[in-house]
Amino acid sequence: MLFAEVGSFPYNLLNFFHIIGVILGAGAAFLAPVMAVQARKAKGSTAMFDNAAAMVMAPGLFAAGIFGGAMVGASSDQLNFDEAWLSIGSLVWILATVAAAFAYPPSYIKLPDMSDKKPAITGVLHLSLAVILILMVWKPGN
Repeated sequence: MLFAEVGSFPYNLLNFFHIIGVILGAGAAFLAPVMAVQARKAKGSTAMFDNAAAMVMAPGLFAAGIFGGAMVGASSDQLNFDEAWLSIGSLVWILATVAAAFAYPPSYIKLPDMSDKKPAITGVLHLSLAVILILMVWKPGN
C-alpha cells in the first residue's frame, strides 16, 4: 500500500526531517574534531565542543535513519529495502550511529569510556558517513 507518493506532502515532510537529521548528525561529526583541534591549539578545553556534539550528533544520525527508513516504507512501490544500496546503507547507518554514540556519548545514556579510542571511532564514523553518501547519491545496483 502506498502511503506517500514521491513528491507528495507527507513524503516531502519525511524527506525534510531526514535531511535535517543528516545536517545535524553529519555536520556535527565533521565539525567537532575540527573545533576540538582549534580549542587545543588555543590551550583550551574541548569539553564544550564534545558536549555540544554529543547533544546533536548521534540523535541527528538516528533521526536521519528513522526518517529515511520511513521514506522507504511510505513509498513501498518506488523504494524497497530489497534494493542493495538501501540495505547496505541501513547497515552502515547503524555502524555510524553507534560510532557517533561511542565517540560523543549523549548525557542521557551511560556508555563505557572510549576516549582513548576516539580517533579510531571517529575515523570509522567519517568513513561510514562517506559510504552512506556514496550509496545515497549513486544508488549502486539500482
